[in-house]
Amino acid sequence: MSVANAIEEFKDAQFGLFIHWGLYALPGGVWQGRKMAYIGEWLQAKFRIPKSEYEQLAAQFNPVGFDAEQWVLTAKNAGMRYLVFTAKHHEGFAMYHSACDRFNIVDATPFGRDVLAELAAACHKHGLTLGLYYSQDLDWHDPDGGDPGPAFPKNFEMSWGNDWDFPDHQAKNFQRYFEGKVIPQLTELLTHYGPIGMIWFDCPLTISRRDSGRLAALVKQVQPECLINTRLGHDLGDYGSLGDNQLPSVRLEGAWETPGTLNDTWGFKYDDQNWKSAREVIHLLAALAAKNTNYLLNVGPQPDGRFPPAAAKILREVGNWTGTYGDAIFHSRGNPFPYEFDWGWMTVSPGTPERFTRINLLLRSSLEVITLYGVRERVRRCFDLARPDRDLPFAQEPTGADGITGVRLRLEGVATGELPVVVMELDTRQEPGIEQRLIVQNGCLHLMPPQGQLQHGTATVDAAERGIGAAGERRAGTGHGEIDATGNLVEWHNPADRIAWTVFWAEPGTYRVDLVTSARQHSAPWVGGQTVRFAYEGRDDRLSWDATLPDCPSQPPAAGCYAQGVAAASTLTVRHPGEGRLTLNMLSPGKPEAIPMALNELRLTQIKP
Repeated sequence: MSVANAIEEFKDAQFGLFIHWGLYALPGGVWQGRKMAYIGEWLQAKFRIPKSEYEQLAAQFNPVGFDAEQWVLTAKNAGMRYLVFTAKHHEGFAMYHSACDRFNIVDATPFGRDVLAELAAACHKHGLTLGLYYSQDLDWHDPDGGDPGPAFPKNFEMSWGNDWDFPDHQAKNFQRYFEGKVIPQLTELLTHYGPIGMIWFDCPLTISRRDSGRLAALVKQVQPECLINTRLGHDLGDYGSLGDNQLPSVRLEGAWETPGTLNDTWGFKYDDQNWKSAREVIHLLAALAAKNTNYLLNVGPQPDGRFPPAAAKILREVGNWTGTYGDAIFHSRGNPFPYEFDWGWMTVSPGTPERFTRINLLLRSSLEVITLYGVRERVRRCFDLARPDRDLPFAQEPTGADGITGVRLRLEGVATGELPVVVMELDTRQEPGIEQRLIVQNGCLHLMPPQGQLQHGTATVDAAERGIGAAGERRAGTGHGEIDATGNLVEWHNPADRIAWTVFWAEPGTYRVDLVTSARQHSAPWVGGQTVRFAYEGRDDRLSWDATLPDCPSQPPAAGCYAQGVAAASTLTVRHPGEGRLTLNMLSPGKPEAIPMALNELRLTQIKP
């Protein structure tokens, strides 16, 4: 199998299980009676625990409840197609039998078993692809582990490198650590555990481009089909890794993945019971599939090796949904329209010689009728995926508005559940023909930055995508608005910059205008207070107005590390159907902490009389 084929298999898989497990599971977020508010695997850095004290956790680590087959079957029954396990996290402890460092689960613990060997065997037996997380830069156990130094911004007041045991930054020799531990351990992982589907690197803060390139070359030399995520650093890698719990704003091209948590932490914490419901997980899976992005969902096992009961229950419930509706997710591709829909999400199941192309409508709203403008192909039939033998009534006809065809679909009798799926089967086995103009659909339109025209002053600029900054990387801004690889408008606080969209109104009406913004810094809060200016030009309409976004979003920020909120900004009355042009720019961020906020979308929702 070629790398290209491996990437296609990765994209088809859509759903994976991330497992963060290490010595940090034992204290579970508590050290000497003190609780930490941050993610559990950062406990040593949070409390600046000396290496000699932290090592003593290994003597207590005896996870007699660990069952590799149970882990793998839990993932498989949830609909997950691959599994990524933390072979070594920033604490430096190897969760496998490493010959180059005795600080590992076999040599340093009473458990004495190679959990990775057992996990690899279980994945092979049950048909899950095995991936391995390896912290190639940070290592708090090694005196020469990556450390960006005191001048580098802290990670929420925590040092990135171990400067409590090894405070002399100038004395650290990263190459000594790299040659003595990273290269040998990565070689062990690639040669001792059978086929590895992906190596999941993380936090490339200090590693050079040369050394990142050496790691990539080593992976491809030993296992040519093994994929590498972009957190290797320096824009290297086979597939894009978004930020922790980060959702892209638009459909992404190529291979992408979002790592997300089932509660708030990655490594186990006793007091973190803020679990996502099965419904939330299913909605996130659908939202990401609609944007061509895999969902790598994390569970932090308990110190005894078992999954927390709440996590196991949620995954069973997710499996009930994927067992019925998984065909709308697995082997699918993203939403073919250039915008989202208020009623839910859309994916495409490509046609085959045996089956026509299908557009899957994943319904988060209960509606009796959906009218979908812009489907150019003939619709052969519509049905509920839970009841594929029962057709749903529909009509496909021109709307009379600029030749745009509408499909009116009646949803009576659609099975209820967490997220029912209605399938539109098209008379084609090729990519569906979809109108790419920005059309108000069912009284709503989501305007994303990549569909707009970006201007710096009077000059129209190419909104070329910038690379994703991996965890811990810092990317300098230019002082002008840019569209990043997730589809967000960043650095949009220059009042000379503006973004404009040409919109097609199928019918006149009054619309509420909302701005959806998100924090760009990991775990930072949602911030309002910006003063923005809107302008609209349409048939016989020309108006402009300013608005200040409230400090409190109209809905709570989404769960996850990249907080997102919706700010109700203003209203717009459109008197005539047809094309119009809507322009937005920020006049003032209002306060310094609002400057880093990214624009995800401008949302228009019709106000019914």
